[in-house]
Amino acid sequence: MSQMIETASTTPRLEKRIKILLVEDHAPTRMAISRLMRQAGAEVVTARDGEEGLGYVVTQRFDVLLTDLRMPVMDGFELMQEVMKLPESHRPGRIIAISGEYEAGALRGHSASFLPKPFDLNALLDMLGGKPN
Repeated sequence: MSQMIETASTTPRLEKRIKILLVEDHAPTRMAISRLMRQAGAEVVTARDGEEGLGYVVTQRFDVLLTDLRMPVMDGFELMQEVMKLPESHRPGRIIAISGEYEAGALRGHSASFLPKPFDLNALLDMLGGKPN
């Protein structure tokens, strides 16, 4: 996984400022995605695993939950299940799962969008600007 995100010479911008919770266990990937999302105009909070991410979801409001699926402690599947148990007012408006190990079919039964790794920044920005789940 040498390059998680392909970037253009100029970073595209989001049309409106959104608050994203990024849950990713691989530190270089987490740092790269958060840096690019900030450059695109988003407010980003990061977590190393689903358990840490769930703590943020309970205490803060997010427009988007962007989560890896395969992580230690609590994986993205379990995180999505726990998030859906919360009152609607605490749930992010949109959930996007990212993975290099799984395919979109792994999300059956989850109300989440899927983006395979490695991904293009523009593809992620298109999803972030799109309709909620």
